[in-house]
Amino acid sequence: LLFKMSKSNETGFKKQFAIDINGINTEFVFHVFDNKWMLLITQLGKLPALYNVQFDVRRDERAIPMIHGPVHNPELHVSVPVTMNCCMGADSDEIRGGIQFLVNETKLNECPTELLIGIGLKHLDSPGLREIAKVLGQGVF
Repeated sequence: LLFKMSKSNETGFKKQFAIDINGINTEFVFHVFDNKWMLLITQLGKLPALYNVQFDVRRDERAIPMIHGPVHNPELHVSVPVTMNCCMGADSDEIRGGIQFLVNETKLNECPTELLIGIGLKHLDSPGLREIAKVLGQGVF
């Protein structure tokens, strides 16, 4: 994957880049604040709906993966327990499911505090989310 990245001191963000996901230009912004991480992913050319994600089990207490997730086993799937609140924009079960998927499949689940996340995709589907998870693994974490 090729990333068009801006340097942190130029944009004010830790990571900011754009890449094609399934033929659609997708913009990523990631930053770490003292009290939370922020991740914005949009294909809409505008700010997407924003969600605050609180981890129900503190990171230093997530010692037993079978209890606190994520567990990647087709017979016994365990998600990272989170509470999501829509702060701004349209709230939908599909977006919440996409956020849960990304928390389970990426290092977002290593966030030590809270996560502010915005996802604005033209097509919210499994192939697109898997590609986004791959991009996050290679370009952000």
